[in-house]
Amino acid sequence: MIRVLIADDQSLMREGLKLILSETEDLQVTEEASNGEEALDKLKHNSFDVMVLDIDMPKKSGFEVLSELRAMGNQMPVVILSTFSADDYRDSAKKLGAAYYLTKAQAPEEIIDVLRKVVQNK
Repeated sequence: MIRVLIADDQSLMREGLKLILSETEDLQVTEEASNGEEALDKLKHNSFDVMVLDIDMPKKSGFEVLSELRAMGNQMPVVILSTFSADDYRDSAKKLGAAYYLTKAQAPEEIIDVLRKVVQNK
């Protein structure tokens, strides 16, 4: 079972992702966070196989979370899922260590495929 942490400030987005992933046999949302500080706290106290991370969140941005995660030595795959255009933010996300960058316009099947792919390739 692939354990997923979802960090997004929009509850509708978190609930939608949980619903989508609950339809799979191998992906399970084990925790969620509504802001950057909460995401970091969950990362310090739990183990996950992959994180789905929004960029624009209160308290700490997704990029700040990703930077701190890597500074802690945690190499867990992180998939950025954002409303921002990939053209504008993909390079920044990659430089900080994101495994993949997706926009929230992606089809659910694409998100599922990417989560499986980055966990298998770690």
